[in-house]
Amino acid sequence: MSGDRRHGSLRRVLAEPGTPYGRLAVAGLLGLASAAATIGLLAGSGYVVGRAALRPGLDALVGILAAVEVLAFLRGPLRYEERLVGHDAALRALTRWRVWLYDCLSPRVPAALAGWRSGDLLARAVDDVDSLQDLYLRSLLPVAIAVGAGAIGTAAVGLILPWAALALGIPLAVALSVPALLTWRRSGDDEMAALSGTLSAQVVDALAGAPELLVFGADDAALGDVDALGARSDALERQHARLATASSLVIALCLATAVTTALALGVAAVHAHHLGQVMVAVLPLAVLATFETVPGVPLAVARALTVRASADRLFALEQVPVPVSDPAAPAAPPQGVPEVAFEDAALRYGPGLPRALDGVSLRVPAGGRVAVTGSSGAGKSSLVTALLRFWPLEDGTLSLGGIDVAQLSQHDARAACALADQRAQMFAGTVRSNLTLARPDAGEDEVAGALRAARLDGWVAGLPDGLDTPVGEDGVALSGGERRRLAVARALLAPGPVVILDEPTSGLEPRLADELLDGVLAAAGERSVLVITHRAAESARCDTTIALEAGRVVPPQP
Repeated sequence: MSGDRRHGSLRRVLAEPGTPYGRLAVAGLLGLASAAATIGLLAGSGYVVGRAALRPGLDALVGILAAVEVLAFLRGPLRYEERLVGHDAALRALTRWRVWLYDCLSPRVPAALAGWRSGDLLARAVDDVDSLQDLYLRSLLPVAIAVGAGAIGTAAVGLILPWAALALGIPLAVALSVPALLTWRRSGDDEMAALSGTLSAQVVDALAGAPELLVFGADDAALGDVDALGARSDALERQHARLATASSLVIALCLATAVTTALALGVAAVHAHHLGQVMVAVLPLAVLATFETVPGVPLAVARALTVRASADRLFALEQVPVPVSDPAAPAAPPQGVPEVAFEDAALRYGPGLPRALDGVSLRVPAGGRVAVTGSSGAGKSSLVTALLRFWPLEDGTLSLGGIDVAQLSQHDARAACALADQRAQMFAGTVRSNLTLARPDAGEDEVAGALRAARLDGWVAGLPDGLDTPVGEDGVALSGGERRRLAVARALLAPGPVVILDEPTSGLEPRLADELLDGVLAAAGERSVLVITHRAAESARCDTTIALEAGRVVPPQP
């Protein structure tokens, strides 16, 4: 991979508009002031030691002791302020990146990312986004402060003894550059980032499917996959640790060389009467203080490479085609209860795949009840996908109230629909929060009516905390029938004028299924209802029945 492409993600992160470089500059200056205070503190301490060895009067030491105490006092607050301002700037930048991620994902879900593993997406949305702040906090600032502190320390030593500045400058330049270059050329960061996402996905899958894995005796194989990923991740960590050890060794050797050389030059200068005896202790301590920030440089470079790998994974989301886009000038949404009309509609989920809908024509009149039947894979759910504008039609038209949905914004098209999906998502909240998802301001009477229509009123009355009973992660505390009926009640509470019920009674006993559908059709009132079902009893309760097979309308089975 070329260097330009390899590190283009870093340049994009750095060039993002709105990055608070002003605050980062203030943080850098504070960090540099703290490093300068450290240099002054150690150099001053060396001066005090050297001067005290000559046994002057106490009055001769008062001034330098006071200066050392002031520097010792300032060092902590300056470092704290650097951290405070730096984190404030990084979190401001992180907020913008979270908004960017939302804007990137929202037009691509659920259709375009249907094949992605949820654990991998979660790792990108949390770990990879969080790592971007490290480019500012743990990469830019440490390098800038180390270089600035090196310049200050070298200048200070040069004022004491010019040759000592050279003795410090050369090892310092080597310590700043060689470990950084070695780290910059290391490999494995992309694989580490990918392993992190895959490992997260494996763990999420294993936890979500733990009952099935245990029942079928596949838990050992699943744990083995996780262990294998962990072992590979550990191997890469060890590889990076060996490189970090080599970098630390280079820095230690450079420090030892600089301190020893500066001390030797200082002693020689004293013997030649070019330097006062007191300064012999100042030189090595000043050199030591100048090197304090150097070990952070290879760590900063390593962190930058980790950020680059995370940024690559995030920017890869942009390469996923957006299936549906809003028109430049969206049409006004239809008023009242619109007619839904498919005319020769064709839908295909990807090049080379068969059509999920192939020339489908059907109408749901305003206030009508229409059932769509067909075997699994016949294209029933693809009608919903097209109606909600999750995927565009390849051919034909789909209109709401005579307006082509392609001319409507995605928000307006979806606002016209109230969906009870067969894979209804339940969130880790209460019964009430899941029920009122589309209408948080729904009144108690409206909530009670939706529960009665979905035949859930008795069930809610028997719960320990009623509507405030937690449902658990993904509704784990609910049975399949309770989940499905809660989704139906949620659709009834939603304001959309077209109610879509996708297999609303699947898994329910026939008597309860019939009562549920009767209650829902009555509660829908003047709204239109589109029922996707495989039960003849349900289609018989609707005004019209449309049968689908292989994406085409066929005569209903008797």
